[in-house]
Amino acid sequence: MKWNEYHHAWIVSEFYRLFTAQWRERGTAAFIQAAQTYGEQRGKRMAMRAIADGQPLDFVSYFAYGEYDSTEEFFDVSMWGEPGVVNEQVTRCPWADLFARRGLKECGRIYCREIDRAIVRGFNPELILETVSTQHFEDCCRFYFRDAGMASDALEQADVRGAAAGADPKLPMSYHCAHVFHAYAAAARGVFGADGERVTEEVLAGFAAEYGSKAAEELAERGSGSFETIVSKKEWADGDKTEECV
Repeated sequence: MKWNEYHHAWIVSEFYRLFTAQWRERGTAAFIQAAQTYGEQRGKRMAMRAIADGQPLDFVSYFAYGEYDSTEEFFDVSMWGEPGVVNEQVTRCPWADLFARRGLKECGRIYCREIDRAIVRGFNPELILETVSTQHFEDCCRFYFRDAGMASDALEQADVRGAAAGADPKLPMSYHCAHVFHAYAAAARGVFGADGERVTEEVLAGFAAEYGSKAAEELAERGSGSFETIVSKKEWADGDKTEECV
């Protein structure tokens, strides 16, 4: 199958549903901790690529080295620069769609409050991202990436910097799904022990029922790896079996 944002959102929302159903406030705390870990690991990998290329860890590099390649038809996003800030506004998003469809808007509120700030923090904790609103309970998502020295053409500079690096940092959604599963499974095991491991098995069983047993097997296998260092698109693709999934 072709992995996309809806698979990713399903994994996140199912861990939230099971965590909070069984452990309530402790489940919410564990869910937040996993989201923060996942986001920080993403940001750190982006920083590793920038450092390897001799680039500063500023917002221009943050935009240039983003690992995530969105499915364009799933989103309505506007981004524009002004002196000292890049604005982002999102009015349609697959995570919001799926969280709402599953009756888990509170999951979306919590996850989206944490995830982008965690990515920025992992990349460079001195950078500032303000998450002003999310569309789970408001009309749209609004983000402000703030840096007093940032020029209004920061997004254009990011395109130039990324092209000059000559490497494509984007990784397929199968990678991001395996990574988010890995982060939440680790939190489940670390916080709740054997009971947490049983929750992870429930997530996999639900994923198999929703998307097929081969996809669930692939998620479990590839989600057991390490996500704390960079991997090339080719290295990941060489181990990708999901095209065989139905």
